[in-house]
Amino acid sequence: MTLLVISILVILTAYFVNKYFLNFWTRHGFPQLNPKFLVGDAGSLLIAKIAIPDDYVEDLYQKTKHLKCVGAYNFYRPVLYVNDPEIIQNVLIRDFNNFHDRGIPIDEENDPLSGHLFSLEGQKWRDLRIKLSPTFTSGKMKNMFSIIQDCCKVLEEYVEKNVKNSKNSFDIKNLFGRYNTNVISSVAFGIENDCINDPNNLFYHFGMKVFQPSFKTTLLNLAFMIAPGLMKTFHIKLADDDVEKFFINTIRETVDYRERSNFKRNDFMNLLIQLKNQGYISADKNENTNELNVNQQNLKKISLNEISAQAFVFFLASLETSGSTMTFCLFEIAKNPSVQQKVQEEIDTLIQSGEDISYDSISKLKYLECCIDETLRKYMPVPILVRECIRDYKIPNTDLVIPKGTNVQIPMYALHRDPEIYDNPLEFKPERFLNSSNGGGKLKNGIFYAPFGDGPRNCIGMRMGKMMTKIGLFTLLSKYSFDVVDKKLLHTEIEFKINQFSVGPKDALNLRATKRFNIV
Repeated sequence: MTLLVISILVILTAYFVNKYFLNFWTRHGFPQLNPKFLVGDAGSLLIAKIAIPDDYVEDLYQKTKHLKCVGAYNFYRPVLYVNDPEIIQNVLIRDFNNFHDRGIPIDEENDPLSGHLFSLEGQKWRDLRIKLSPTFTSGKMKNMFSIIQDCCKVLEEYVEKNVKNSKNSFDIKNLFGRYNTNVISSVAFGIENDCINDPNNLFYHFGMKVFQPSFKTTLLNLAFMIAPGLMKTFHIKLADDDVEKFFINTIRETVDYRERSNFKRNDFMNLLIQLKNQGYISADKNENTNELNVNQQNLKKISLNEISAQAFVFFLASLETSGSTMTFCLFEIAKNPSVQQKVQEEIDTLIQSGEDISYDSISKLKYLECCIDETLRKYMPVPILVRECIRDYKIPNTDLVIPKGTNVQIPMYALHRDPEIYDNPLEFKPERFLNSSNGGGKLKNGIFYAPFGDGPRNCIGMRMGKMMTKIGLFTLLSKYSFDVVDKKLLHTEIEFKINQFSVGPKDALNLRATKRFNIV
């Protein structure tokens, strides 16, 4: 009898606790979904029925897009999804001071690689953003252009060697991952690698290890969704110890060598060393100092660990997002022969003009730029923009108040694919961007195209990422034409990988390269 009473009490307690926590949004006046016991609205993520997070986000958006915002639950953690482009604009730009953090756990003492720009909060984020902004001016991009060109030569020679040996089918997912590793290790770490020809390269190995799906990464993803604060409490690191050791030691050795030998190079590492030694980045001769827009003389110097964290996140962000964008872009170009012809005609015109291939001349390839922008629309690298509400915020023209500490998520990937915003959203159509910076969406107000985020906390490295992609595609398409090996992919959409927080192909994407002739 006693056991029965205890069982009933436990069941009743669980019922009322569950009912209380899973009615958080109802109590605050927001519409909410139909959360389930224990898992909330995240059941499909737990059993990996759908890709994480792109299909989940798109499915949620399609069910709720008639609502300006809707409350959901990652297990028992309340999350507010914002669907309305005007409220999105408020969150990212107009009322940015209420949403300037991302709510990502940081533990610089126990996890030194966590103290990077993407995660930092408040004034510390503002100060570091100001310090790092000059690293991505057009002048600095021009200085780094030749480094990327050298990496493109390795890529071109590899493709040429294999085509000559009748090995003309390439897994571009793998190839571009290695190309981007070459670029980032050279630009960010000042180390020239050849990941393309060396399958066992350590940079590529440790970089890919962070993104490799595993039981551990699944648990990390779930921990972040349920209670991110626990990651700091229990000293849970994003990267394994061997990954952390490799990158920190590499940075330390590089900085030590450069300072001892007074070695300087036009790369990201040189700029980080300037921040370490003088607290600001020196303007180049003839550089547009308006782009710097800051009195850097008053800024504090950064530590070696801070240098390591910035180089690490720059490496990971470029490896995953630029690699995927380049992969998807060439795949779509190969899949659409008329698009490929237009891109190559534009490239041929530039080459035949006799103009030097430079940052400025590559910038003139407007149709290729449109192809990249359309790729970023269809395959947004990071499908959810995340912000944390740092104080109670009343949504304009409503009675709704977003409580302080709320995790706010913007399903931008789903907006990019909404047929009510873009006609035939799954069609790859670069012409959308010929006369429009947002792809000619049907809405007049708000933000509905933001592949790099928007506002003061947009992606600081977007200019670098697009440049890496553009030069790589230019290099290959100037010499080769491509077609899709698996013809089934001509009529189906690419399947995305599981248990990752970025969009990427699940399987290899094989393209066949054919040497172009009769070109100047």
